[in-house]
Amino acid sequence: MAIEAPLSRLAPLMLFAVALAACDAGAGGPAESVARPDDGRAGTATSILNAGIVTEMGGGQQGFVKFLFDPLYDEHYGTLEVLTPEMIEAIVSGAPPYDGVAAVFITHAHGDHLSEKHTIRLMEAQPDVLLIAPEQVFEALRKEPGWRESFEERSTSIALTNGKASAPFVIAGATVEAFQSPHNGWPERHTHIDNLTFRVAFPAGEGRTARIMHMGDADPDPQHFAELEGFLKASRTGLAVVPFWQYREEEFDALLDVTFNAQKAVAVHVPAKTPAFLEEGSRPYFSEAGEEQAIPSVEE
Repeated sequence: MAIEAPLSRLAPLMLFAVALAACDAGAGGPAESVARPDDGRAGTATSILNAGIVTEMGGGQQGFVKFLFDPLYDEHYGTLEVLTPEMIEAIVSGAPPYDGVAAVFITHAHGDHLSEKHTIRLMEAQPDVLLIAPEQVFEALRKEPGWRESFEERSTSIALTNGKASAPFVIAGATVEAFQSPHNGWPERHTHIDNLTFRVAFPAGEGRTARIMHMGDADPDPQHFAELEGFLKASRTGLAVVPFWQYREEEFDALLDVTFNAQKAVAVHVPAKTPAFLEEGSRPYFSEAGEEQAIPSVEE
């Protein structure tokens, strides 16, 4: 399924089609929201490595849902942590803590966010999992010999331009939105890369919502988000997952609270040798696998 801006005419069909795909994937499989004991959490984001996280949102009567963001990658460029073979196999096969995943989100087609080979292996090993990514990611995947036409039925390709947002769609009871903004380094570098931010929400009970936003490698210049002001202000985000360099911004607190309309942040994409400004600062970041941050609920 391909999604393009502005989506005004495609939205009703897209909502139905993606919701249907989610229901089909969830029938007896991991995409289905199931009840669990209410332990008081609105959600949890747990680090994999680099920009990879696994999120679990919900609980109580509304059930819960689990997603992966940028979980598999091949490139470390001599500075990033390397996924161990054991972690790769656990993610690919859906072993704990990567079990019960409804969908995988990939922010952009760079080797430190995407492994074509292992993503295809995951799609093969877990036939209920959906894949959501920019069209550039699917262009790379389709060039691989292991890509199957049947995978297209579980794929949502999002094609946007900078400053544009998609219409919402539903996966396993979670509302998914996306917008595109320039990759870090713009306009000198990576101008051809389509970098998506995914904003995902799930009911947290009593009129509250767990909402997380994964920004990929977004450049922090506020001008990139001016056209998205209405979209961002429409819904408060509990946790923004930001690339660590955004913490260097002198006005990061305003960027987070006002521009992104988010309550808290955690930084990812941290090099193996943690920068001193992160170690000496007070803002949270992920540098090891298994670290956690709560996803606060927000009032709707």
